[in-house]
Amino acid sequence: MLRIAMLPPLRLLLWTALLLLPAALLGQRLPKTAGAGLRAQYYDGRNFEKLVLTRLDPTIDFNWTLGPSSPNKAPQQFVEPGPGVPAEYFSVRWMGHLYAPVTGRYTFRMVSDDGMRVWVGGKKVLSSWHDQAATEVTAEVDLIGGRYYPLRVEYYQMQRDTRALLAWQRPDEPSAEPAPIPPAFLYAALPPTAKPIPVPAAAPPVAAKSSGGPAPAKPALVPARPPAPKPTAVLRRRPAAVVPTPVPRPAADSATKSLPDLSALSRGAAVTLPNLYFTQSTAALLPASRPMLNQLARTLQAQPALRLEIAGHTDNVGEPALNLRLSEQRARVVRRYLVQQGIDSVRLTAKGYGDTRPVADNRDPQQRPRNRRVEVVVQ
Repeated sequence: MLRIAMLPPLRLLLWTALLLLPAALLGQRLPKTAGAGLRAQYYDGRNFEKLVLTRLDPTIDFNWTLGPSSPNKAPQQFVEPGPGVPAEYFSVRWMGHLYAPVTGRYTFRMVSDDGMRVWVGGKKVLSSWHDQAATEVTAEVDLIGGRYYPLRVEYYQMQRDTRALLAWQRPDEPSAEPAPIPPAFLYAALPPTAKPIPVPAAAPPVAAKSSGGPAPAKPALVPARPPAPKPTAVLRRRPAAVVPTPVPRPAADSATKSLPDLSALSRGAAVTLPNLYFTQSTAALLPASRPMLNQLARTLQAQPALRLEIAGHTDNVGEPALNLRLSEQRARVVRRYLVQQGIDSVRLTAKGYGDTRPVADNRDPQQRPRNRRVEVVVQ
């Protein structure tokens, strides 16, 4: 003790830091091999229909909406999440492992527009799986330091604004705000030094007592893993989620109509597709639309020389710019469905006209639904 007191101030400070360092690191276990992110699979379609891109994402913190939107400015612009991934009507699945640096209760925070859900250690801890504006959900989960937990995150986007964020607040940083999980704690594949979550061992069979000789040794007791507490989720919603409702059918007699013979039509002739229904104010096809689209696909397969323009139209309710975009989206969705049925994409084009080509009087509420339609135009 005397020698330490006589050391120069700088050396005394270094000795003190070295003595305190193990205590500071006692509750934190750093991974031997740093992570780099999660394996991400991007799909065309909101229900993981068509895989178009696989890559490594360092973290989950995305906002694919660009530019403001107001009555006096141009509509918002959207950026594609990656090569081949549409800017709207897509879904993503992130897979990998999460490393817990310390033992304690973690707060996970999720912000999504539209749907998102999260599994940690094989248990769903966060879920807000529906069309919505940016919505924040939090949950508390107990994790053991030094362990690697399977992590799975799913997300889908319908249209307009996009947001996907997964953040955490560590138990050793209780005063810090939840922040995106750093790539060093996310793994697309487990490193060789990883210690996976142990699977509870089955209870060993009880040995029968023998009539002679020493009694068999009792099997070693395997300590049972305490059950993890159920996560508690707290929802703090901004705008209320809008529950989509089906669009009413255009006309009472359209349900009985079938697709006319397109081979008899001249170039430039337009035919409205009957029995074609979308979720209100979106380009999401309803299941009742499939029989008509399947019939159209069979017609195109039987007539390989036939080329069509898919033309979307709306009524005049709402902003013209938004109506134009919705009509384009619906036309693209119909074209995409036909391509998925095996029709060559070169034979199909998609275009939206908004409310510029009405076929009925928009002032009459009974006639206005006829203007919300999708046509095929012979090319």
